Amino acid sequence: MHIIENVPVTYIRKLAMQNKIKHRSRDIEDVEQDLIDEGHESKLRYLESQFAFAGSNLTLIKTEKEFPHTSNTSANFIKTLIKNGYVKGSQIGTEWEPRLKPEIQICSVVQDENDVYIKLVEEKKTVRKRGYSNNVEGYASHTPIVIHFNDQVIELRCAYNDRNKYAEFLMKIMGFGTPPYKWFPLSKVTKEDAVKISKKLSAGLKSTEIAIPSSVGQLRFTGKNKIDLRSDQTYEKLISAIENDVGLPTNDTMDEICEFTFTDPVVGIEIPASFEINLKNGGFKFKNKTPEIIYEQVIEAFIFVHYIDKDKSGSTPASSE
Repeated sequence: MHIIENVPVTYIRKLAMQNKIKHRSRDIEDVEQDLIDEGHESKLRYLESQFAFAGSNLTLIKTEKEFPHTSNTSANFIKTLIKNGYVKGSQIGTEWEPRLKPEIQICSVVQDENDVYIKLVEEKKTVRKRGYSNNVEGYASHTPIVIHFNDQVIELRCAYNDRNKYAEFLMKIMGFGTPPYKWFPLSKVTKEDAVKISKKLSAGLKSTEIAIPSSVGQLRFTGKNKIDLRSDQTYEKLISAIENDVGLPTNDTMDEICEFTFTDPVVGIEIPASFEINLKNGGFKFKNKTPEIIYEQVIEAFIFVHYIDKDKSGSTPASSE
C-alpha cells in the first residue's frame, strides 16, 4: 500500500527510527509498509499533506483590485474553475498527472475552509548524456500557490523571476478580466525586520552576504555548524575590521540565511529549517523541501514583525513597492 508521493525519504526514515522500525539499507517502500503495519498510517498521511504543496520559495502578494465576485471565496473560486473547464469536480481534493506540455496546467486543488491550495505543472526540458549522444528530455516542474480569501492574500511559492508569470496565470483563471494584471508584493523585509523575524523563530544567522562599495563587490560570511553569526565574536571582529581598518561600510546587506529546528507536534520528529531572507528583492527562499507547518511559522513571524509589532509601536511598515 503506497500512500507517499511528496514526502522526502529523510522524514520517513526519521519516523521509522522514532518508532523503532528498521530503516537502514532498506527500500523506502518496505519501511513505509512496516509503518502502516505498526499502526502509523495516519502519521504518514499527515506528512504527505504537509509536503503536498511544498516549494522552495515564498512571496506574499496582493492584487491591486479586489477579487472578482466569481472568485471572492474559496467555494466560488472552485465553482469558477469547474465552470471554465480548468478542473473537474471529481478532481477537487486530489492530485493528478495531466499530459505534459509547456503551458501551465493545474494538477491539484485542495480546499481548506476559505483557503485554496493549487499545484501547477508545466513541462520543462533538460539535456542528458547517453553514451556519446545528448538527449533532450521533458520533465514535470511543479509550482504551488496558496490563496487566502479572507485577507485576499496570495502565496507564490516560486522563484523570484517567475512571480509575474504565475501571478498572471492565477489572476486570469480567477476572472480578473484582460491584462495587464496588477499586483504588488507584501513580503519586503528590512534588516531590522530580519533580525526580529529570526528572533521570533529562535533562528540563528547561518550566513549573510554584504555589498561592499569597492573592487571586491560583495562578501559572504558563513558560520560553521550551529554557529549563530549574530553572537559570534569572530564575525563581529571581521565586520569591525572592514569598517574601521579598511574604512568601508558594511550596512548594505543583500540577504540573510537563518536556521532553526522545529519539532512537529503531530508526528514528533525534528524538522530542520533553513531559509533565506532576500532584503533586496523581497520574499523568502527555503534551502530544502519544506513542510506546510514551517511555511506557517515563517509567515506568522513575518506578519507579527511587519504588521502587528509595528502597529503596537506606531511605526509604518516599509513600502513593498
